[in-house]
Amino acid sequence: MASKSTISRAQRSSVADFIGIKADQLDDMFVCESWSADLATGIVWIGPQTAAFHGVAGQTCGILDIIQPYDPADWHKILLALEEAATVATDISFGTSIRPMAGLYRPVFCFGHSEITATGGAIVGTFATARRCLETTSTMPALLN
Repeated sequence: MASKSTISRAQRSSVADFIGIKADQLDDMFVCESWSADLATGIVWIGPQTAAFHGVAGQTCGILDIIQPYDPADWHKILLALEEAATVATDISFGTSIRPMAGLYRPVFCFGHSEITATGGAIVGTFATARRCLETTSTMPALLN
């Protein structure tokens, strides 16, 4: 059985809407965990399954640790979105994929909002990471794990 999301029912509904699936399908298809970033220190806190999917040793890391396993073609847009969120209170969202090895990808969606204060602020949000890798070499993607 799939582990349950660590996010609220309202967040689950928003995440499912963004991904384009029904909210009751979310737990079967995605691991959803909360995350936050302290803008004064640059430290990011992520859930244990999100850390494992991203290849991060612990639940605290830096932004570059998070984006390193992503498709390099997406790095620039993700860094721009995070930079904007670090300077102006705003909503943030992006979709990308983790490339665990050639021919495979694992979709990742990130959502959040930033709050800016005189001493820095924070970004808080949700990571939704697909439970299964998809194959890129066939005409129709196939679920692998």
